[in-house]
This record gives sequence, structure tokens and C-alpha cells, in this order.
Amino acid sequence: MHILLITRHYPPEISGGARRPSLYVKALRLLGHKVTVVVPFQIEDSDCIVVENAAINRGQNQTSENTLHVSIYKRWFNRLKAWLRQWMYWPDPDISWVEEVIKTVKKKNIKADWIMTTSPSESVHIAGKKLTKYMGVPWLAEFRDTWIESPHRQILEVSKLRVSLERLMAKRTLRHVSAVTSVSETVMREARQYISQGVSELVIPHFSDPAPDPHNFNPSKLNVLHAGGFTLSDRRRLLLPLIEVLIRVSKHVPNLVFHIIGALSEKEIEMINSVDLEIKWHGPVSLLSSRAMQAGADGLILYSPPNSHALPGKYSEYVFTGKPILYFGNGPWINLIDDRNNIKSLEEGLLVLQKNEIYIPNGILTHIAAAKQLVEFLKRANNI
Repeated sequence: MHILLITRHYPPEISGGARRPSLYVKALRLLGHKVTVVVPFQIEDSDCIVVENAAINRGQNQTSENTLHVSIYKRWFNRLKAWLRQWMYWPDPDISWVEEVIKTVKKKNIKADWIMTTSPSESVHIAGKKLTKYMGVPWLAEFRDTWIESPHRQILEVSKLRVSLERLMAKRTLRHVSAVTSVSETVMREARQYISQGVSELVIPHFSDPAPDPHNFNPSKLNVLHAGGFTLSDRRRLLLPLIEVLIRVSKHVPNLVFHIIGALSEKEIEMINSVDLEIKWHGPVSLLSSRAMQAGADGLILYSPPNSHALPGKYSEYVFTGKPILYFGNGPWINLIDDRNNIKSLEEGLLVLQKNEIYIPNGILTHIAAAKQLVEFLKRANNI
């Protein structure tokens, strides 16, 4: 089987849910299938098509528009540009990259068995719609998040007009899809509002590959770790409420050390340097280092924004370590965890956390098992 995968999130060094497409590619190739990847940046992959996009590449290295080194005039200018982008590019600014992808793929004259698009960003599905008609092959749309409900883009929270227009766009786009996969039933429930009746669908939860050998932290400390960004990753993921809980718990757990992996904004860096809590910020690290540090920690913090619907992608990495998972935030995603013996709320879990606790995970999905499910699903969908 030959799959043409179009994705904004692919580099293997990326962690969490964004890594899902690269794990699919790795597993599918191990199973003997051909995958051609279309991405907006250079990667070490002999079977890829690079369609560069300056805005996307610049976004990967962005730290914060509110950095202390930017003048107030520049900040307001950046905000004006962001506002214009929101209303000029539909459904999101990545549509400019998508249009170039469509032109490039047509020129390449690729002979694939399936087109696969994976969101976010939602604009990537526009490529699926146009290329499935042009190439005459079926199209699989994967949703790692909802489009309209619980959106990551703020414009959909503040503009009812935008919601109405994007809902119409979603229906006009996804009525051409041949099959749909999602990471949860909640995400699939929204997708059903836009796809045609009878379209094949399958929920494939988050998955990962096994963790590497653990990093050695200070054995006299109780080391808890959060991997991933805060407001730079999701504007709703505020660092201060998390630190307030840790400070409160540290009065009862004096050897507590909070480790952070990932990029922080200037304000977040100032915050961690000013609070009465032992915090070690490791900055952005390689995926291999991140997973080794996860495996070496005593507890792993899983932070979801309020009322989050989807199981955080980081969960699939954490669970492979066998270490206790301490969640902060709430939402329906908690009900998606079948085996809850290894997960507790942050404050409750920290008060009983012991060093070197190991839990044998039950029923977790490897990237190979997920790829096998995907292949069997595509075979069935193609016969309908």
C-alpha cells in the first residue's frame, strides 16, 4: 500500500501528540508499506516532498510575541498582522502552504493508493478534498483535535460569524472524505457532523514507542517533571496555577524538585526564577533526551487546559515509562483512560508519591499495533 501523507507536524524530534504522524510513518514502513510525506520543512527522509513555507518555519522557532526585547509598537504591529491573518486566510493561515502543496503534488504525478491528511491545522484537509478529486484515489482524514468545538484558535471562541462560516466550510470539505480516524470518540462525534452518511470511521487512541533508558536525576530528591510548553504550546495552559499547587505541596514534601522540559516565554522564565520552589528548567531538548528524562523522573505531570475533551498526546509517552502520572486540569478526556491505577490528581498524587514507583502499563497501544489497525481499516474502507 502506498500512502501520501500530508501533515504540518512530522519531525521525529517533536514530542507528544504532534509526533503521531511520524510514528505512523515509522511503523507503516516497518510493516512493508510505502509512505510519501509532504511537509513544510527539511527532514531526513528519502521519500518526502518538501513544500517550504516561511510562516510555518518561523512559527516553529517563535518564543513569544510579548518578549521583553520587542518594542510596544512592534507588539501592536504583530497583533494587527495576526488579526489580519485570521480574517484573510480560511480556515487558518496554513492554507497558503496547502495551496502550494496541491500544486506541487499535481506536478509530481504521484501514484498513491490513499491520501492521508492529519489535523490540526484544519486547512490541511482542503488538500485532501482537492487531491482526492484530482488523483481519483480515496482520502483518509485524521483528527487529533476538534475543528469547531473546544477550538485551539481563539477566533472561534470570540466570533459566532467565524464559527458559522467554518462549520459550513467543514461540511463542504469533509463530504468528499472516504474514511475518518480520530484520537477519541469525542473528536469523532464532531467529525460525524460534517462527513457523509456511511463514511468509514475508526477511533485509534494515542500511541507511542517504548521509552529509552532513564536519565539519572538526584536520588535524594523527589523529581517531578512536565514535558512540553505552557502558553507557547496552548494559550490556555497557564504556568502560575500549576506552580501554586506545587508550592503548597512542597511545604509537606520538602525534597520536591520540579523539572520543566520545553520552551518558555519571557514571563514564564521570570516567574520560575522568582518563586519559592526548586525548579530546574532544561529548555528544549531532543525527543530522545525528553523521553529519557521522563523515564528517570519519579512522577510525570500531565497538564490539560480546563474542560479539555481529548486525551493529551503526552499521555501516550508518559504511560510507557511506567511512572506515576499526576494530572492537572480537568475535562472529559479523563474518562478516556480505561486503566486509572497509575494516574492521580496532582495534589493528591504528590502527597503520596514515593521514589522509584513502577507500574506495569496495561493495554497501551504501540505504534506498530496502531499502524496495523490503520492498514486493516483502510483495506476494509476501500472495499465498501
